[in-house]
Amino acid sequence: MKTQFILLAALAATLSAQRITDSRSASMRGGGGGDGKCTIEVDVDDIAEVEIAGSRAQIRTLSGGPARIRRFECNQEMPANPGSFRFEGIDGRGRQTLVRQPGRGPAVVRIEDSKGGSEGYTFDIFWRGGAGFGGGGGGSVFGGDGGNFGNNNGWNNEVNFNGKGDGSLRSDRNGEDRLRNCRVSINRRGNVDVSFETDRNYRITFSGRVDRMDRDRIIADMNGNSFGGKMEIEVDGRNRVRSIYMAQRGGRDRYELSWRN
Repeated sequence: MKTQFILLAALAATLSAQRITDSRSASMRGGGGGDGKCTIEVDVDDIAEVEIAGSRAQIRTLSGGPARIRRFECNQEMPANPGSFRFEGIDGRGRQTLVRQPGRGPAVVRIEDSKGGSEGYTFDIFWRGGAGFGGGGGGSVFGGDGGNFGNNNGWNNEVNFNGKGDGSLRSDRNGEDRLRNCRVSINRRGNVDVSFETDRNYRITFSGRVDRMDRDRIIADMNGNSFGGKMEIEVDGRNRVRSIYMAQRGGRDRYELSWRN
C-alpha cells in the first residue's frame, strides 16, 4: 500500500510538471510605434519554457519547482509575425535559448537552470513591424487551455515513418541501450506513437500528442517506458524523420534519448 502511494505521488508530480504555472499581461511602457521590445523576468528551478504572444506571456514548468513570471514589460504589443525578431538573454546562471520563433504560434524561450534552487532570469525580445496580432481570428494564439494554439495544436498532417538509423537511450536507472529500427506514426488529430528496437532485444515505445511545430521540428508531449517529457522530432520536406531527441537533465531520473536516421 505504501509503495502504491509513493508511485501515485510520483505520477502526480510528473503530471503536475510540464503545465502552465504562471501567466501575465504586459505592462506597457512608452508610446508604442517604431521598433518593438519586451523585457521579461522569471524565476526558474530546473527547466521551464516561456511563451510570448501579443501582450500575453505564460511560463510552462517542464521539471523542478513551479516557475513564475516576475516582470513582463513591453513598449507595444508584439504582432503575430514580427519582422527581424531577435532574442537576447540578459542575466541568470543557466542557459537561455530561443527554441521557437513567433509566427504560427507564440515565441518560446527555454530556460535550463542546472544548479539547485530557484534562480532569476531576464531576457529581452526585439522586432520591427509585423502582420498584426491573432491572425484576424480574434482568439488567443495560446488556444483554449492557455497552452497550445489552433485546432489539434496547430497540426493537420500525417507522418508514417520506418527507418533503421542509430541512437541511444542513457538513463541513471537502466544504463545505456543502443537504439535502431525506429517507427513514427502521427495522425491528423496530433496523436503520436514512436518506438525503437534495442540491442537488448526489447522494444521501447512512447505515445503522446503534438504540442507545437518549430519549422522542421515537431515538439510532442510523450510518455513511455517510465520516461516522459518533450520529444523533438525533426522531419524533412517529405515528412521523413531525420532525428529524435528527448531528455531530462535534472532530478533523480535523468535520461537522454538521441536517434538519427
